[in-house]
Amino acid sequence: MKPNTRSDTTRPLFEMGTEIPAQPERTQDITDRRAEAKRIVKRLAAIVEDHRQAGVALKIELGPGDLQAVLERLRTHAKGRQGTPLNGGRDEIHSYCLNRLYDELVEEPSNILFTTKTGPDSVRYDAMNAAFWIECLDLMEDIYCAPQQS
Repeated sequence: MKPNTRSDTTRPLFEMGTEIPAQPERTQDITDRRAEAKRIVKRLAAIVEDHRQAGVALKIELGPGDLQAVLERLRTHAKGRQGTPLNGGRDEIHSYCLNRLYDELVEEPSNILFTTKTGPDSVRYDAMNAAFWIECLDLMEDIYCAPQQS
């Protein structure tokens, strides 16, 4: 082909919308879902506590309502919709703290791996699926955002 006879059209390597294939939603074999969710919530609570402590130096208090707003956005993201930016911050610094907490927590499902035995000598590692992630977020909200009884 002569250099000056090139076609002006380019053919994409992938069809539009197929660059990232959708993962099939599969039920992960978790024998004790409640105990596993509690383990994950403990991990998430440590992250939240780190952010609360960091906020103290900025004179920002992250309370149950703030955590509830972050958890709601995480659920929205898990359902495939846009989760950020988080609205409702009292000021610019408070909004920044909320969004940083969200940014750190939104990565957790891909950091928590479950194993599936695929053969006698092989194991596959899968990131947490969205349905179980939402269960963990619901449990976290029940534990840390429930109204305190007097």
